[in-house]
Amino acid sequence: MPAMTAKWSDLNEAIRTAEALGRDVATDEVIGKALLSSARPLLDDIVRTCPRSHVAPHVADTFVVKVSREEREFGRSTVLVGARPGFPGFVASFLEFGTSKMSARPFIRPAYDSWRAGSFPGELVEAIRKQYERVVKKYVRRAAKRGA
Repeated sequence: MPAMTAKWSDLNEAIRTAEALGRDVATDEVIGKALLSSARPLLDDIVRTCPRSHVAPHVADTFVVKVSREEREFGRSTVLVGARPGFPGFVASFLEFGTSKMSARPFIRPAYDSWRAGSFPGELVEAIRKQYERVVKKYVRRAAKRGA
């Protein structure tokens, strides 16, 4: 990671720069992209383990990863992993939890538990680190222009 050096004329300028760096790193663009990229392995595992029928389209083909619009309105970054509404996506809950005439064939919760215990923390940290380095490089370039 590049070292960030800068020259400030006073303490207030240094504080403003540090606060701006924090705001840039904590944006939905940075956190949202990191969450999306770290949720892709979960999606892949769900699709891989989803029971498939003999007729197309399959429930597995309806699963997506997306950033929640509702949560973004409140300033939070939340990623949703699930089946699209409609046919055949609505069948996913019947497969996962069962019905009165069909036993449960869970595939979402086991995939989630495996992902959460396995690669998720490291992948999320790595994705955020890459975004952080990108923002730091931007500030290093800005500081170099001011110093030149």
